[in-house]
Amino acid sequence: MTETQENQTRQRLLDLFSMVNMDSLPAMSEHVTELISLLGSSRATAQEVANTILKDYSLTIRILQVVNSAYYSRGTPVSTISRAITVVGFDTLRQLAATMALFEEFMRVGAEKDEIAGIFTMSLISATQSRIYCELKKSRISAEEAYVCSLLHKMGKLVVLVYLPAQYQAIEQHVQKGYSEEHSNRIVLKGLTYSQIGQEISTFWNFSKRIIDCMETEPPKPDRGKDSFLLLQNLVVFSNKLTSAFFNGTKLELTELIYKFGGILEIGEGEALALVDRSIGACENYSKAMRDGLEKIQKGRSSQITVSKDSSGRWVRLS
Repeated sequence: MTETQENQTRQRLLDLFSMVNMDSLPAMSEHVTELISLLGSSRATAQEVANTILKDYSLTIRILQVVNSAYYSRGTPVSTISRAITVVGFDTLRQLAATMALFEEFMRVGAEKDEIAGIFTMSLISATQSRIYCELKKSRISAEEAYVCSLLHKMGKLVVLVYLPAQYQAIEQHVQKGYSEEHSNRIVLKGLTYSQIGQEISTFWNFSKRIIDCMETEPPKPDRGKDSFLLLQNLVVFSNKLTSAFFNGTKLELTELIYKFGGILEIGEGEALALVDRSIGACENYSKAMRDGLEKIQKGRSSQITVSKDSSGRWVRLS
């Protein structure tokens, strides 16, 4: 992108955010801010972190729910925050706390509760896919980083839904007519995309550059074995697109996705679908709210229902 193009994009972003009261954007709670600061310190102790989390009842409950889910559980219930820190690690806990705080705020202020819950559920499934992929493939990518970057990949879409609902609905109308989401973004948002908006607001919230860069939707193809960050970017995009294709896409879209990313990530269609099923199974055990979110996604917003459960409880695509 040339300097002129960057300036034009910056001006469009400023024009867009001038429509939003920046003071109304969710701010990290005092406790979450303190938690992030502690976890960024090499001198922080597990007890200090536990004490900070325990100041926020809602955050405490959320973290214990996640750590006791099927994905993290080691077979023994986790009933204390100190034990939760041991199970998930400092860095993951910091990112989970920040993300939970943001999504809780989105749910509080947003009018479209079901839509917000749906996007969050899809993001959580995508994040779980990325993490499981890293573990199964013994990838050199950090499974924890892949999880967080995949979870936050659609931050821009959530920001537009919550704070610019009229523009979001206009974008959805274009998508329903058959336009791609990115093309619909550019039509309604005057050349901007969800990705650019997510990167801008995440910079405002001081997320790491690696998380922000993973909001790109068209990352370069990495040279085999050379650039682990490009591989991470491709995995993040693949996981989010795979979830969307599984629930709402066509057979052709799924095939094209595997064609584009299969060689990069060394994954075939059968393996990818099994990965989605395993991820959904893990997410179903998070909470009742997550199960409700999955049910809403399954029903869909239109008559095109592409997934269902078979008699054994396995999630499968319909032909």
